[in-house]
Amino acid sequence: MHSDSGGTIPKIAMDTSSLPEAEQFAYWAAHSGGARLQQLVPGPFLARGDLWNLGGLQVTVIEVDPFVAIRDRPLVNAVSADYLQLVQLLEGTIIFECEGETTKLEAPVSFIRDYGQPSTATSTRIRCLILYFSRDFLEEVVGPVSFQGPLAPVPELTLLHDIAVEMIRFLPVAMASSAPLYATILRDLAASAMVRAGASQRTDQLSLLAAAKAYVAAQPPGTLSVAGITAELGISRSVLYRLFERDGGLLAYDRMRRLRAAHRAMCNPLNTSTLVELAARYGFRDQAALLRSFRNAFGSTPSELRQHHAGTELSATRTPSDDIRHAIESID
Repeated sequence: MHSDSGGTIPKIAMDTSSLPEAEQFAYWAAHSGGARLQQLVPGPFLARGDLWNLGGLQVTVIEVDPFVAIRDRPLVNAVSADYLQLVQLLEGTIIFECEGETTKLEAPVSFIRDYGQPSTATSTRIRCLILYFSRDFLEEVVGPVSFQGPLAPVPELTLLHDIAVEMIRFLPVAMASSAPLYATILRDLAASAMVRAGASQRTDQLSLLAAAKAYVAAQPPGTLSVAGITAELGISRSVLYRLFERDGGLLAYDRMRRLRAAHRAMCNPLNTSTLVELAARYGFRDQAALLRSFRNAFGSTPSELRQHHAGTELSATRTPSDDIRHAIESID
């Protein structure tokens, strides 16, 4: 279990087989902050694979014993990273549940999992190639993605798999400065496959959405106005709402951004700011408004979250589980 860095593209390797049996699943489960993982079969839990950090894309080939990955709405809200998984299931079976529908996915199959939406995946022992895309990075070429589930078996998916596997063989000697190029190659191949499979359609609104999000990010917390952004972008209120329809509208999108920032602050054991201070910092009217919105979004109170993280100690050493979780949650 190790991490490689230096002048080459960062790689994180995980292999639970060298650990005591009682520690194997916990070690695997620690890699994911984006889902609650549960072991299906008591006893040893074998998981091995390499993850390559390409910036806007993380790519991994992994073999793992049966488990359940649960993402409910409070957990989705609590994770600030916004990314999409394109999974190519090479061996095994996954029962995928989202939006009240259950789909049985059997290898070989490719599917999309949106980490901005709740879902549950229950697997047998599987082997798969996974591409973790930053939403903005992928949607730059495919337009807004509002799709979860299996993709039609188009030839472009076979091409994506073959090139990704060959690229992975080359990555150990590839320079870190080349990572954006390799990420773009795989992104464009994935985009072509998704469009061909009917999972996405390029729209003219994409560049407008990017401009709108950049404007929102530049405003001091709590000062965003609909009139200001429509004037800046030269669009109507109805167009603005359609841009952020997936997020419940512009103001809902902005409020969730601020809530996630407050959530991150409260997870930090070294942050001793009061709720009054946090409310002012992140643009909430007062402590009561922050408390109410926080509970609605995350299913717990700030004090409960802080109590949970109170005993957390900052370690000078990082495990591969820590590195994988950090890499995925830092996809840019």
